[in-house]
Amino acid sequence: MKYDWLTALMLARAGEEQPDYGGARKVSAERRYRERGAALAFLAGWAAEARAPVPRLGFPEAPSGRLGYRCESALCSSRPTR
Repeated sequence: MKYDWLTALMLARAGEEQPDYGGARKVSAERRYRERGAALAFLAGWAAEARAPVPRLGFPEAPSGRLGYRCESALCSSRPTR
């Protein structure tokens, strides 16, 4: 996954103050992690959507056995789950 490194980096920098996207102001950790968490949930929903047709196409199931992920964020639309 393209962003597999992001969660580890976010946790490593959890105690650091970080600027907003433009660098003009500081952003609270609560807001920063809430927004990033929503973005990661959205990306996980896309990944689940991409895996959904795998069995119909004849490819083997993922080793984890997961085909779906339900994103509970308001940013995500409802995704199919197994």
